[in-house]
Amino acid sequence: MKKILVVLFSLTSIFAFTGCASSNNKAAEDTETKTREVVTSNADDNDDNISNTENSVENANEKDYDFSSYEKDIYNITKSVNDAKTSTNASENHEQFYALKKQVDEVGGKLDKLDDEFEYDYHMKKISFKTYKERERAIEKLEDELELAEEALENKYGIDD
Repeated sequence: MKKILVVLFSLTSIFAFTGCASSNNKAAEDTETKTREVVTSNADDNDDNISNTENSVENANEKDYDFSSYEKDIYNITKSVNDAKTSTNASENHEQFYALKKQVDEVGGKLDKLDDEFEYDYHMKKISFKTYKERERAIEKLEDELELAEEALENKYGIDD
């Protein structure tokens, strides 16, 4: 009887932590994207109610953030991934893969930190919600480009990290 209880508890724990869904979560991602778009559009509609004087003060203090250095980094990483040549030597492949992966992770970390800084500025009322959302969308686009480069890297070397 104890064995059955242990097995049932183990299975329940496994399903609780891993879930019962298949590994293909495309439908869930699509739903999340649509939900995010609806929330974003609703939030943008609410921003139209902000007074013009408040907007003019904020616009004087906050210029559009320059993401060009991040775009350049992502472009260079993508170019490096595309130009990388695989070798018959497995250790060389691992070294090349992890060198490029390190670059991807560094830029990803910088983007995460930047996103956190913008969120902090919004909570401290240094920037408006509209500005915060615009910057967050720009960061998400950059992260998507970086993710594509990372997937290309993993596919090229056959390493899923």
